Amino acid sequence: MEELISQKKTIGLYIFDEEKKIFTSDVEITLGIKKLKDGLYKAEYYFFDGYETGLSEDFQLYFEGNENEAKEKAILSWNEDAEIFMGYPIIYTNIYCEIENV
Repeated sequence: MEELISQKKTIGLYIFDEEKKIFTSDVEITLGIKKLKDGLYKAEYYFFDGYETGLSEDFQLYFEGNENEAKEKAILSWNEDAEIFMGYPIIYTNIYCEIENV
């Protein structure tokens, strides 16, 4: 299955965990969030292994809390609605978050 996923997912390494029935990936993901006001942050963009992708206006994702809480929530949100390959979720393990300077 790892050979099949590597044909579709050409960036990063994807490993299938037989016991957990999931794929894991080492692709580096950096999420950029922007402070809107005290205690409220909005997702603005992400880097997928160095390639920047903006988020469309249709995609509105907000995080509440102080900076550290908002970063943690943003990181956890990445795998909440996991991408599926061959019926198995893909879990990314190398996720970071940064506060966008306005």
